[in-house]
Formats: sequence, structure tokens, C-alpha cells
Amino acid sequence: MARIVQKRTKRTQKFAYILKPFVVYMLVKTAVMLVLAILIPSLPITGIAAWVEHNAPQLSAVVNAAASMAAAAFLLKDFLIEVSTTGEIDIDQNVFRQFAGFLRHGFWGERKAGNAVSLILCALLGITASFAFNILVELTMLRSEKYETVEAIQYSVPVWLGILLYGIISPMVEEMVFRGIIFNRTRKFFGVVKAAVFSALLFGFFHGNLLQFLYGTAMGMLMAVCYECCGCFAAPVLLHMSANLFVFLMSTQPWTAFLITPVWCVVFMALSVAAMALIITARERLENK
Repeated sequence: MARIVQKRTKRTQKFAYILKPFVVYMLVKTAVMLVLAILIPSLPITGIAAWVEHNAPQLSAVVNAAASMAAAAFLLKDFLIEVSTTGEIDIDQNVFRQFAGFLRHGFWGERKAGNAVSLILCALLGITASFAFNILVELTMLRSEKYETVEAIQYSVPVWLGILLYGIISPMVEEMVFRGIIFNRTRKFFGVVKAAVFSALLFGFFHGNLLQFLYGTAMGMLMAVCYECCGCFAAPVLLHMSANLFVFLMSTQPWTAFLITPVWCVVFMALSVAAMALIITARERLENK
């Protein structure tokens, strides 16, 4: 008689299973970025080297987005398994078609008025929390040379491209990896609280500098809580999208400088707490019906 061995019973096995998608994502993304960095300047186009040098910041942002999407493609099956609401994956169907089906039928969760209100609140939370944290950064002057470099690249692109890169591609890809896969996998082994903390810390670490680590960890916690409260993948994605878009668009508006005061920081923090409380309350009402 065959002996049945339970899989991933040791802590090391659990962490290896949880961290594998992150490692794959980073390796593939780095490899694609290196290939594109070598390939683009080598294209047989007159003046390509000068064009690349002149548009280096914008090109860096586009290459980063392209590499992120390529890396996420390697994790689509893992993502679909983790976010599946039916517990079934059609192995005979193309994985990209499965993903398209998820976006149509599973992305928004339950089609209820209460859930729609919660998703709107998630988007508002993204705006208030991101602005509160950014005001705090400006007030405390927690900046570094590496952060300044990242900021210069992000804000160098045209508005339409910034909306595409930071308002759509980046939130969707990063939420697939950190909440869709890592949060869900950690939750199965260690519970909601530890999963929220771990996925948030890893999300902060992913950004590569101290300031964005702190910002990413704080926002990552909010995204995980919203995901858990709303029960659908749209919640963290909408929060992430609204936060990125608001910060990007406001960075181009000089009139926002008057908001960089302790009073406005407290105001936006209070609004964030209120939005979070309403999201939790809305979820409790839905569960009690």
C-alpha cells in the first residue's frame, strides 16, 4: 500500500512555497530588463543610441513595465489557483483565456450594492492614505539619493503614459504577485494577520529603498485588509490604482504645495481611518444579512 505523505508540513517548506513566486517574478523581470537594455540600443536604426540616451528616464519606466508584465505572465496559473472562487481550474483552457475569464467574472466579486460601496471606499482610501503618507514624507524630509532617482524616472513620463504605467499596469501586476499569490498562500498557513504583515513587508522590500519600504509596507497592509474585508481582488487593485494615480497626477500640480502641513496630514490620516472603518463595517453588514 502506498504511503501518503502530507506536503509542506515543515516551516521551511511553507516559506519556500510562499516565496517561490516572488523569486520567479524578480528573476524573470531582471532578465527581461537586461535583455531589453542590451537589445534596444543595438537596434539597426539611425540615431538609436542618441535617442536612448535622450529618453533614458522615460524608456527606463517603459522597460520596467514591460519586464513586470512578462514576469507576471510566468505566474498566471499560480495566481488563478490562489484567487479561484470555485476551487476549479480548467487545465484544458489556455491560461490567458482563463485570466480573461477571471477578469470578466471573478475580479469584482459579488454583484451587490454593499460590495460596490466598499470598493468605492477602497479607491477613496487609496487617495487619502497615499496623500497623508506623502505629506508626512515631505514634512520629515525622509529622502535619499536612490529615492530621488526613482522619483525622477517616475515623473519624467508624459501624463498619458504615467496613467497607463502607474495607474493600470503597475497596480495590476504587483497586486497579482503580492496579494493575489503571496498573501493568499501565507494566509492558508499562518492566518490573515501574519499574511497581511508578511506580504506588506515583502512589498515594501520590493521597492528597494528605505522611504519606499516604509510607504510600501504601510500601503501593503491597507491593501491586504481591504482584500480580506471585501473578499474580491478588485479591492486591493482599486486602492493601489487610486493611490498611484493621485500621487502621480498631484505631483504635476504646483498648487498642492499648500497642503504640505501637519494639519492636512492629520486630516488625510483621519479620512483614511474613517474610510477603513466604513469598509470593515460594510463587510460586517454583508456577512450578517
